[in-house]
Amino acid sequence: MAVRPTTTRTQVLSAVLAVAASVALVPALTAGPARAATADCVAPPIAHRGASYAAPENTIPAYRAALRAGTTQLDVDVRFTRSGIPVVLHDSTVDRTTDGTGRVSRTTLAELRSLDAGSWFSPEFAGVKVPTLRQALDFGRTRGATFQLELKGRPTAQQLDDFLNRIRWLGMLARVRVISFDEETIAQVRAKEPAVATGIIDFSGEPRPADAVLPYGSTYVIGVGSVTQARAAQWRAAGIEVRPWTVNTVKGWSRMAYDDAGPVITDRPVRYLSWARAFCS
Repeated sequence: MAVRPTTTRTQVLSAVLAVAASVALVPALTAGPARAATADCVAPPIAHRGASYAAPENTIPAYRAALRAGTTQLDVDVRFTRSGIPVVLHDSTVDRTTDGTGRVSRTTLAELRSLDAGSWFSPEFAGVKVPTLRQALDFGRTRGATFQLELKGRPTAQQLDDFLNRIRWLGMLARVRVISFDEETIAQVRAKEPAVATGIIDFSGEPRPADAVLPYGSTYVIGVGSVTQARAAQWRAAGIEVRPWTVNTVKGWSRMAYDDAGPVITDRPVRYLSWARAFCS
């Protein structure tokens, strides 16, 4: 008859400890990696003229910096050259943001493309060019960007047709939102291309009620000082997306987040995303 081995107290204790250790390991093995900090509790920002705090505004480097940081919504200012080519510039003249002088509307595309649009910001960007609208759209199109296109001034009928055709040719109607201070311009955009999203801009004065916004689209770009929690709630209830501008401080971002105001327009999208990840953690 075989002799049954004896089990010592030490052996029992060792077995219990081994089981306990294996149980303790289960959560660590099944939980997976720690959840990364995200910015999903606030609306993603709109990069005002690109990441214009980090690179010269309304240039490809500014849009590249915004996209690399994780921003996908790009704000673009559109004007027209002497021959009616839509180009990306904020001011009515080239004086502030290039090494040239003169009105954009009196400048040919060749003259405009010969200018340095980067050195005024930093020597690092010497030689950067003013992009055409098509170049800006094409750059963002292949990188998952959407666009807020602000028409500066009131384009002629032909200029507006050319502007819309460039969006159509690139298949970007669903990824573009056209905005302007000018009510007639937005009315014409809506009449010529009902498929494109539109909005109206206000900065000062009494903010519009919802029924004065909706004839121009479902987006209201409004000066940040005019946004309150109550107003934002009323606009949202009417189906309007509120886009406060320009918001460049933590204090402003926090207030817009608590007011649930919508995506802020900021010169500092890189810093905003860093703040948002901390805010949402």
